Amino acid sequence: MSKGLMVPFALGALFLAACGGGGYGDGGGSGGGSGDGPTVTIETPSDGDTLDTPFKVVVDSSEDLGPTDSGNDHVHLYFDDNDSAYAVIDSGNGEAFEVAADSPALDGIDPGEHTLHVSLRNADHSAAGAEDEVTVTIGDGSGGGSDNGGGGGY
Repeated sequence: MSKGLMVPFALGALFLAACGGGGYGDGGGSGGGSGDGPTVTIETPSDGDTLDTPFKVVVDSSEDLGPTDSGNDHVHLYFDDNDSAYAVIDSGNGEAFEVAADSPALDGIDPGEHTLHVSLRNADHSAAGAEDEVTVTIGDGSGGGSDNGGGGGY
């Protein structure tokens, strides 16, 4: 390579390296994030659980959770890739969050097998780069509980 091309090539490589990451570095995928990025994990329910409303969800995040006006991150909980119908978990890392029958996350969800998603979000609701999911069966609502051990926290 000639000297005339080396400098622009090196500057281009530096530019691309600088543009490579968001606020947290690389992230995404189940269990949330890789490297130095944030994480979010569904602790409860477990993959394969059957849930009757209301049910409890426990998430664990590497980030402090809080209301959007606090500037802290929060978690969106939704089903079947429909991230426009979600519930917000904005407190209680490792504590139970109750999903009631009238939760926006359950809007249009019929009994049967579904994928429950959680996505760590910045205060402005943009994705923070960490997600997790489990497959659950939503019951008909007559059981009043779940087979996931209850989740505790209240």
